[in-house]
Amino acid sequence: MYEMLIVLAVLVLAVTLFVTEKLRVDVVALLVMGILLLSGIITPEQGLAGFSNAATLTVGAMFVLSAGLFKTGAVSFLGEITTRVFRSGFWFGIITVMLIVGVLSAFINNTPVVAIFLPILLAAARENNISASKILIPVSFASMFGGVCTLIGTSTNILVSSIAQANGLRPFTMFEFTPLGLIFFALGTLYLLVIGIRLIPERRGGGDLMDDFAMSDYLAEIVIMEGSISAGKMIKEAPLVKDLELTILKIEREGRVIQVPSPSTKLRENDVLLVRCDLDQIRSLQEREGVQFKAQSKWGDETLSNDDYRLIEAVVLPTSDLIGSTLQRSNFRDRFGATVLAIRSKGRLLREKLSDTELSAGDVLLIEIEKSRIANLRRSGEFII
Repeated sequence: MYEMLIVLAVLVLAVTLFVTEKLRVDVVALLVMGILLLSGIITPEQGLAGFSNAATLTVGAMFVLSAGLFKTGAVSFLGEITTRVFRSGFWFGIITVMLIVGVLSAFINNTPVVAIFLPILLAAARENNISASKILIPVSFASMFGGVCTLIGTSTNILVSSIAQANGLRPFTMFEFTPLGLIFFALGTLYLLVIGIRLIPERRGGGDLMDDFAMSDYLAEIVIMEGSISAGKMIKEAPLVKDLELTILKIEREGRVIQVPSPSTKLRENDVLLVRCDLDQIRSLQEREGVQFKAQSKWGDETLSNDDYRLIEAVVLPTSDLIGSTLQRSNFRDRFGATVLAIRSKGRLLREKLSDTELSAGDVLLIEIEKSRIANLRRSGEFII
């Protein structure tokens, strides 16, 4: 009886941790295995058997295959082709993309497939004035439809085959799922084309990013007055920055504008600084000698965007090295030459203490960056732009 209660308790704990995402998925899985081992519910042989299981090794090999196709650019090449088909019409484009993604997902893991196609399809949606949701949601379903067509299309098929073999049954062959899988693929695709896509709401971008991230209350424009103790000092050494942990986004000086100034830039008297700070820092600024607030009625994208700099949104990829790290530990500003103004993470909008916030897959970063660096940011493989 107690064994049943322990298993139920572990199950509830695992589901809770999965839903709340307090810990990474792999950590939760190891935690569950550890509890079951220590409680004696399973033997060490049973607990560790999965690491040598054929299904586990096959799934690992799938990721190697997926990474190979990803790195060689084979999937990207197909993605670039799909961009052009939307110019011939939405329905021709969506059918073509769903077929390509479905076929690819039958043989490689669907996560990198969708990750590769995401920025390409978003660009196609912008260029053709199409709601991105009417492309991305059908493509997501197409990747799942394709996955059920072969043995290696989804890890679930591999696991079931492994369990069957462990119980003395014949393992499934590569294309044994294909006849039924093709029926699901055809019916699913037909439903999406006839009914599903029409039920998807229109969601179009193009709004002001500063408004989307509600940045107005977190930006301030200040003037370095004559005699200020921060005048003549580099940004990284200036008391104004060190004491209040401000982020200086822009400096206006004698008719010139310095965007995203480096930490070694020296502050001067009469410099006008655009700073990102939290509400407590703004109150501290108001009480500080040597600085003066400059009135500003509304902040918009044009405040930080010009011919050389842009405000962009970047989504952290599931394969990013930044996951679990912070902006400070990853040396984000020096590494990418960009400044993070806000983070949208798990439904929360974060605009304070950003440097100490741990990044997760799917986090959306509001970034100010030089136009010439956007291509490097995209090629880094850390983000979807």
